Amino acid sequence: MKKYLILILFSLFFLSACGKKTAPAPSPTPAPRLVELSVELRPEISLTPRADGHELYLKINKISDTISKIEYEITYLATDDNLEIEKGASGIIESDELLGGKSERKILLGTESCTNGCKYKYDSGVTGGNLSLIFSLKNGQISMFETPFILKSTADLKKEGGLLVWSEENYTYTPKNKPSGSHFFIAHKNYLDGGYLVTSSGAL
Repeated sequence: MKKYLILILFSLFFLSACGKKTAPAPSPTPAPRLVELSVELRPEISLTPRADGHELYLKINKISDTISKIEYEITYLATDDNLEIEKGASGIIESDELLGGKSERKILLGTESCTNGCKYKYDSGVTGGNLSLIFSLKNGQISMFETPFILKSTADLKKEGGLLVWSEENYTYTPKNKPSGSHFFIAHKNYLDGGYLVTSSGAL
């Protein structure tokens, strides 16, 4: 009798074990494929300083209809009590903002408080940084553009004999006219041709 009872219990245990089904593991979501945009599909990108150098204008023109979204990030070093602090700003330009084929963002180099009237605290010691953009394409792929940039004042150019010197990139820009007044200049890589682009808060 004991043998039959053991056999029955073993059979029940075996059948219950066989009846358990393990749920299939969820398949991982494939990462978007990184591609290089052809020159014809690349937008025009420029980073221009405000007259006081405390705000930058990120301008993106001739945006192809193959682009559905743009993510941007600017990082830079600022000084506070002789200490270098990494700061930055980022954002997303959604598809409905790209319908006109162009977009612009204002990026403050500092902080803004508008609780009771807007007050600003500007970062000091900013001489350049890094600009990164990620383009999401309608076919599910992505493309990227990244460039360092430098920020210099008219006073900086005068110290360098009227030239904009970017020693890290071994690049020198010679303005057509002698720098005058109080302006700021930015130099960064050109997304269209791989060269360099120089912008200014005043006329170049």
